[in-house]
Amino acid sequence: MKKFFLSLAGAALLAGTMAAVPETAQAAQWHGHHHRQVCRIVVKNKVVWRHGRKHVVPVKVRRCWNP
Repeated sequence: MKKFFLSLAGAALLAGTMAAVPETAQAAQWHGHHHRQVCRIVVKNKVVWRHGRKHVVPVKVRRCWNP
């Protein structure tokens, strides 16, 4: 009975450490990942046809990416 109790306690201790490992690993994985979205306003020239000739209209376009 004593051996059974010790093996049960050992299994519980092992299960407790195994349960704690993914949590700490996940915390370490997400610790350095601060991907901030970077956005820049880029002025693009849009070409439109008015009155039979070409007009260039500057348009502000937002470009975003994750570095």
